[in-house]
Amino acid sequence: MANWFSKLKEWAASIFYKSSNLEAATATEDLEVTPSLDISRRPGINCPECKTRLTVSIQNLINYEPVICHNCGLELIVDEEKSRSSIESLRKLQHGLDEAAKVRQQGQL
Repeated sequence: MANWFSKLKEWAASIFYKSSNLEAATATEDLEVTPSLDISRRPGINCPECKTRLTVSIQNLINYEPVICHNCGLELIVDEEKSRSSIESLRKLQHGLDEAAKVRQQGQL
């Protein structure tokens, strides 16, 4: 079980990079250290600059929305090229969750 969590943590950390370093990261392929993740009830990551907890939803990710730290203003952007297959998997997951919610709602009518 712990192995699954560590793989999820590694994957989630790999899809973010700092927008201020986009040109440098793209030019040199030497990306910043990825933010750390903690398993919690509140999905998200800790800001790599100030460690403030940032809420990140599946919708944020599948819509390639930047995540902005409300404490220090750091903007994290999903690397679309590297994350394409992961984002597609999240879209499928969200579709399945939406379908399950519809079925659940129909069962309550």
